[in-house]
Amino acid sequence: MGNRHLVISDIHENHEAIMRLILKARKIPGGFCDIWFLGDFFGHSEDADGKNHLTQNCLLTIEDLFQLPLYCVFGNWEYWLAHPENDEVNDGQRGNSNALGERREILKRTKTHLLQRLMRYSILELPETRPEFTLFHGCSFSCHDTAAYHADPWESYINPHDLNIVTRNLFGNADHLKTPHFLFGHTHIPGFFVYSKTSFVNMWRIFSPEMARTPIYYGNENQRFGINPGSAGITQMNFPRTAIILDTKEKTFQYIVDHGDPMRINRNFFLTSLSMRNRQR
Repeated sequence: MGNRHLVISDIHENHEAIMRLILKARKIPGGFCDIWFLGDFFGHSEDADGKNHLTQNCLLTIEDLFQLPLYCVFGNWEYWLAHPENDEVNDGQRGNSNALGERREILKRTKTHLLQRLMRYSILELPETRPEFTLFHGCSFSCHDTAAYHADPWESYINPHDLNIVTRNLFGNADHLKTPHFLFGHTHIPGFFVYSKTSFVNMWRIFSPEMARTPIYYGNENQRFGINPGSAGITQMNFPRTAIILDTKEKTFQYIVDHGDPMRINRNFFLTSLSMRNRQR
């Protein structure tokens, strides 16, 4: 495992956006060595690319990504697809029953192995040698512990206003968060928590265009970070499609942005680009 990692989340079947982000990340000096994916390859295609069905091009792109070292945690959509027995008892699954049924049929017919590969982990600690980051989709710990909230961990949102929840159940709980920092998705809101170990204050910094121009340093030993790369597939609340380049040697992360450039990417060119990257590693 190298030092530079492309961190992406919430692609939601927008295969053209993820290809653009990967090619853009490759052009940044230093590029990247592998991909850390935080869940939700599937679902919400109508919000991502205007289509209301899963396309073969999307499935091919997911398959193509496995040519690179790819570390995945599953999201709520992967979990829902793998557990049809919960369709009538889980509110999220019940509300998306038609979309889930269609995708299960397509995956069963053509790409059964993809869902199996994506469903291996709900949580990862990376890099493998000396883990600095815990990866999960929603929150793989019991953060929202109330009588009214019973979502499974991968369905649990960590929102910017959850400062006390994040402090108490993550930064302040060594049984939950064993690494200094964490990476999460699900909300589609790019930004990061930064917690001071000296003042015990936790703050949220929301994405701004400057974050795509200047790397942010996370190596201060008195601080801990919880970083959301945003959605690679969907624009939301005036946020663009985003991902981050995480450099575990320089202790920095930097946002990259997909503005939806009107360019069609030839799949053969994309595959060649991935193969060249593999040969350079």
